[in-house]
Amino acid sequence: MAKSLRSAPMRSIDAASSTNYGRLGIGFVVLTVVTAAEIVRQGAFYRPDSFVVLVIALGLTLLSLRSTDTQSRVVTAAIAGCAAWWLVAAVIHRRTASFLPLGASMAGFLASFLVVRRVDAEHRERAGEVAATIGGVAAAIGLAASAMRWYPLSMPSQNLWRLATTLTYSDAAGLLIGVSLLIALGLDVHRPLVRLDVSLCAAGLVATQSRGAVLAVLIGALLVPWWAFRVARWPLVAGLAGGLLIVGTSAGSAREPVVFVVVGVLVAAGTLARPSATLVRPKLSRVLLLAGVALALAAAVGVALHTPVQRRLDLASTSDRVATWQAAFDQWRSSIWTGVGPDVILRVHTKQGSYAYFAHDEYLQVAAGAGLVGELLLLAAAGSIAAVVRRRDVLSSCAAGALVAFAVAAAFDFDWHLAALGLLGGWAAGLAAPSFDAKADERDPSLGASV
Repeated sequence: MAKSLRSAPMRSIDAASSTNYGRLGIGFVVLTVVTAAEIVRQGAFYRPDSFVVLVIALGLTLLSLRSTDTQSRVVTAAIAGCAAWWLVAAVIHRRTASFLPLGASMAGFLASFLVVRRVDAEHRERAGEVAATIGGVAAAIGLAASAMRWYPLSMPSQNLWRLATTLTYSDAAGLLIGVSLLIALGLDVHRPLVRLDVSLCAAGLVATQSRGAVLAVLIGALLVPWWAFRVARWPLVAGLAGGLLIVGTSAGSAREPVVFVVVGVLVAAGTLARPSATLVRPKLSRVLLLAGVALALAAAVGVALHTPVQRRLDLASTSDRVATWQAAFDQWRSSIWTGVGPDVILRVHTKQGSYAYFAHDEYLQVAAGAGLVGELLLLAAAGSIAAVVRRRDVLSSCAAGALVAFAVAAAFDFDWHLAALGLLGGWAAGLAAPSFDAKADERDPSLGASV
């Protein structure tokens, strides 16, 4: 009799554990499907799709909060406070509908973070592969479109065909692929799928010709362990070569099927090149030879990419961005505390026209729309996420780099307005934070969860 009484609580814990893991599995599947689907649906930029993201994100958040830890609750409160004030600013300025799509992106980020963080250590590698493969597939579609001039999967800008993917916006595509690339570098490169994702994402990032996205990825890459680059060097080199080939032939309207085939061969070569089991320090003579070859190739690339690079460095596009930043700053100065309301049209004076819909800087966008209160709440939300992130292994380090890239890219474009990218940013945050073990939560009352 005593034995059966002692075993009863344990059976209850095991049943609760099974139920929680079942909910987690369902939540992860739903998150995967909605992230992939909304990337296909132009990033959930338009209100019907962003509303779908909002509803699903709220459901996933409530599902995840039924059993979670104190840190996740702090993050939830911070992001919810920021989103709530964005809604308040929309209501008081009679622009309620303008809560979307940025409000949905905030909710999507939170939901992704909560769901992915609940993935146990055993399955986090697979969760990372899902995020990396989403970017790899998007890059493959965009590379084909860039070579074959398929609009709007590739978009003409400054007489250059830039990879845009199903997001139909090159700068946002750069952030999508860049985040996936950094996550992929934290995975087991001995797996062919991971090497394929690295090659495709490296090629795709270059083919977007997005200055902001490339800069953001380079800054995020500072958190990637050096040896992760070394073991993934051949997929990276093959992908970068393929991307440069796409860029070098991006001028003009003629289709380039041969280029597409060559890029495919390069990506395949990078995928088939298996990394060595051990890292051996190369001899000095070999290092010097490789350095010489690299310089020669860099010179050749410089000649081949002269026209695209010159057009992308044209100061006209940069001056347009500066004009929108100034206009957003002026909006904020006109209503410092509460802003003028979300996404009010900006009045500018540029060669492109006299108005702009977005500031091309999410931090200025929030300041203009929600005032100093909104900006402080946004910084509090960012701080709560930063407090949870831990670089404890290669995957978490690379995911932290992806999260940094997500934050930096927002200073150069309105990428957060694509709710699908908000979802993907939450994936990076969840992988960068320590895994929250449901079983430990149920058995340790100090974590604040109940059985």
